[in-house]
Amino acid sequence: MFKIDIQLLRANMASFNKFLKDEGVQWSKERENKDQFFTAYFSYKSITQLDEGVLRDLIHILWAFNAWTNKDYLLEEMLKSGIKNIRGAFRFLLFSDKSINERFDHVRKNVRMMGPTGISEMLIHHDHNSYPIYSSRVKTSLISLGIPQDIVPKYNQISGKQYQAFCEVAKEALKQISQEFSEINDFFSLDYLLFYMSALSIPKQGKPIITNDFDHDLVIEQVIKLGDGLGFDVKKEFTVTKGCRLDAIWKSRIANLGTITYAFEVHRKGSRDSAILNLQRAKRDPSIQKVIIVSSDDELERFKEEIKSLDENFRNSVGYFNVDDLQTALEHLESMKDILKTLGLLNTESMILT
Repeated sequence: MFKIDIQLLRANMASFNKFLKDEGVQWSKERENKDQFFTAYFSYKSITQLDEGVLRDLIHILWAFNAWTNKDYLLEEMLKSGIKNIRGAFRFLLFSDKSINERFDHVRKNVRMMGPTGISEMLIHHDHNSYPIYSSRVKTSLISLGIPQDIVPKYNQISGKQYQAFCEVAKEALKQISQEFSEINDFFSLDYLLFYMSALSIPKQGKPIITNDFDHDLVIEQVIKLGDGLGFDVKKEFTVTKGCRLDAIWKSRIANLGTITYAFEVHRKGSRDSAILNLQRAKRDPSIQKVIIVSSDDELERFKEEIKSLDENFRNSVGYFNVDDLQTALEHLESMKDILKTLGLLNTESMILT
């Protein structure tokens, strides 16, 4: 059992309530519009008619996809799962009597680009009282409010079993907070509060987490997401030459300088020789300015050791991107877009039903 730091909340509730009356008004309006959208298009019956247009709208209105610039890319990737398969997965998620563990994992497995934040956001619109949103910001705020770091998931990409356990933690947190502050009465109001607390830059408790293992495919998607959010044209599983296939590329055309391309190889474990050879082949393409290895700290050190004896030009062209730094970069990107949105400089598209 844990105990929420009620004193910390008391010290910030006045400013939080002011936030709700100012910037929070637009957020509440967006939530109401999204609820209407889900009522209209994600009922038990209407999901069977879900089409490309509804998916496009879903991608545009979910907060989980705010950091993405190229929403068309997201739609194209999601549609690779097959519209019939997507309908079945979403219906199973929202209406099956199976455990949330099974339903969560079913969507992760069957619908491309749907991660934990997107899935949990769909769930909260379906039921405000049973399913919390899971995101790095929510996790950070809960830890700051007194929840032990070892009972929340360590990583941003989680399994159904981990989400199920997180639901129980969030329910207990909501119970304790609502006893003191009656206005925090469901998971949406809790999410607003946790978002606000995360914006206060309250220090995290405990030691920073070092990632030594990760999901290869999900990290590729995160590399793509970061590049898109930074304004690059992105592509997944890109073939440079015959026998040389890269996990991801970022590409940008800069006025008179021509095209700048960065190539990424995500390495979880296994032979480093083949990854290095792949990057050497890629670097022969004159349009590729930098080749970047994405991995854990331990693996990156091993790569550096092997690459230091290779040709200097190649050594200087290699970058090393730690998966923990990737997570941090994504969090900062999302925070920046939240700030711009609050200033009215970045308007999130919302669905208004007529």
